[in-house]
Amino acid sequence: MPQYGGGGDKCPRCQKTVYPAEKLSACSGSWHKGCFKCKTCNTVLTLASYKDFSQEVFCKSCYQDKLHPHERNRKQLENKFNKQPGGGANPLTASAAAAAAAAPEAAADEE
Repeated sequence: MPQYGGGGDKCPRCQKTVYPAEKLSACSGSWHKGCFKCKTCNTVLTLASYKDFSQEVFCKSCYQDKLHPHERNRKQLENKFNKQPGGGANPLTASAAAAAAAAPEAAADEE
């Protein structure tokens, strides 16, 4: 009895045969165009917009969240901390800001 179905490359996402008309080669595999989506948010990806990790494909923002989840939280905490009174303000930055504020007054006095 003949065996039906292609014996070609299998899509890593759906495990079905990938035919040349619908083939995307990325992440050391052949993908269907419809299966080449972010694993987390299902955003349709292109060869220019994907990142791979452990034989899975992600969009750039989900990839960043997966590998560096603390980074966004760290930035939010830094911004929150810097907005508080006396919260982490750099003395050099504060003196530079004071000098910049005084500079227009000095220019007005010269005229």
